[in-house]
This record gives sequence, C-alpha cells and structure tokens, in this order.
Amino acid sequence: MIESSRPILKIPKTMSEKIMDVLSILLLVGMYVFIIFSWNELPDRVPAHFNAAGEPDRWGGKGSVLVLPIVATFLLKTTMILNKFPHIFNYPVEVTKENAEPLYVTSRKMLSTLNLFIMFFFTIGVWETVQVAFGKAGLGMWYLPGLLLSIFGTIGFYLNRLIRLGKKNKS
Repeated sequence: MIESSRPILKIPKTMSEKIMDVLSILLLVGMYVFIIFSWNELPDRVPAHFNAAGEPDRWGGKGSVLVLPIVATFLLKTTMILNKFPHIFNYPVEVTKENAEPLYVTSRKMLSTLNLFIMFFFTIGVWETVQVAFGKAGLGMWYLPGLLLSIFGTIGFYLNRLIRLGKKNKS
C-alpha cells in the first residue's frame, strides 16, 4: 500500500511510551551532568574509541568524551520527531484503516524502546570512557554484544509483533 493512502491518526502516547521517553531523556541529561562534574578532573587525553574487547584503541582530547552525548542528543531528538508520524514508517504488512492504530502504537513503542536502550548503553559508554581516562578498568567485552543484542532483539521482537498484528487483522 502506498504511504499516502495510509490513515493519519492522532493517537495519544501510551503510559509505557511516556515512561520510556522520560527515562531516555533522564539518561541523556545524566550523561551531560556526569561529564560536567568530571570535566575538571579529566586528563587531556581520553579514550576516543574502544575495540570489540572493550579496550581503548584510539585516544583523543578531552572533548572526545562529548561525542556520545552529542550523537545521543541527535538520535533522541530525531526519533522523537519521527514517532509523531508513524504513518510514514515502513511496515512488514499492509496498513489498513482496521489495523493502523495497533500498528502505529507498536511501531512507536519499538522506537521508544530502542531510544531507551541506546541512551542506556551510551550512558554506560560515557561512564566507561571517563573511568578508563582516570586509569581504572573498563567494562570489558560485554558492552558491544549487549548493545547489539538489545537493538536487534528489540527490532526482532517488535517486527514479530507487527507481523502478527497484520495477520490477525487479515483473518
């Protein structure tokens, strides 16, 4: 079905979406607050990148610690704007007047869940960067698999839910 023929609905956010959005914003703010309180003690050289084992493999200036919060800010703002237009998303099933509302709500929940996981892991990334800059041990190799499992697990879970909703409304 062509996107322009999909129903455009004004569906209020669910309580779970509101909670996830607030938690995502709090994690983002927490990143900046943590950096502000750590800034004066940070050495001039901080890890700018970690390899798959969680070891720093590139170093940069103090400002490198701001990369994750800046990227997180962009991602959060962009996805929160996109979440207002679920009728433009790609769906694995045909969107009809009958199934539009549950599909839209489910896809919005997917984005809110992804936001929360990304903000959580970016917050951990900022914390790890600062800890390693201070000469303390990092988190090791669980970070990347955890991030990838969270992202792809969330997408798989909600994709399955969208497909089931599409099949349910066909019968």
